Amino acid sequence: MIHLEYINDELSLGMLNLQGFKAVNVLEEKREIERKGTLFLLKKMLNTESVELVYNELNRPFLKGRSEHISISHSHQWLAISIHNTVETGVDVELIREKVINIKHKFCCDAELEFAQNDIDKLTFLWCCKEAVYKAYGKKELEFKNIIVDSLDLKPRGEVNACIHFEDHIRNYKLMYRKFEGYFLALIAHEIR
Repeated sequence: MIHLEYINDELSLGMLNLQGFKAVNVLEEKREIERKGTLFLLKKMLNTESVELVYNELNRPFLKGRSEHISISHSHQWLAISIHNTVETGVDVELIREKVINIKHKFCCDAELEFAQNDIDKLTFLWCCKEAVYKAYGKKELEFKNIIVDSLDLKPRGEVNACIHFEDHIRNYKLMYRKFEGYFLALIAHEIR
């Protein structure tokens, strides 16, 4: 039901199966399951009994009274949280499904479309990586087409670089990703300077 992974001294990843959490806690409403699951997982990851989750004006989550940076993602039965001690972080978990084909032109550049074709795995992978970068960058004006994922080869698990080209900003990120149980997970490992 719960998976905790300490990537390094500053970055950790937590995952919670919401179906299992729902069954154990006898919860029904989707938002309540996600909210309570998020607080449960944060407490486990931070090894604390109390945590206050709040959102800023951009709807970005943060922990009141704490210095860690967090990112939260839900997709169907999975909840993922990344915590970084010093810098902004981004995580995304996505169910692999065909509807991504219908929106590929909204988030892929020409090179990414050439790479992905109509492959649902590749398109979901690209979306997932871009969502994680978007969350780490944290500014609403950024469009997914301005995030370029260096995706020449896709394995079940690995690392990939992504770059933001937006106005006069260029930022490069290293992401870790994995495919599991019909989902993709992408996590910002660090910004490349």
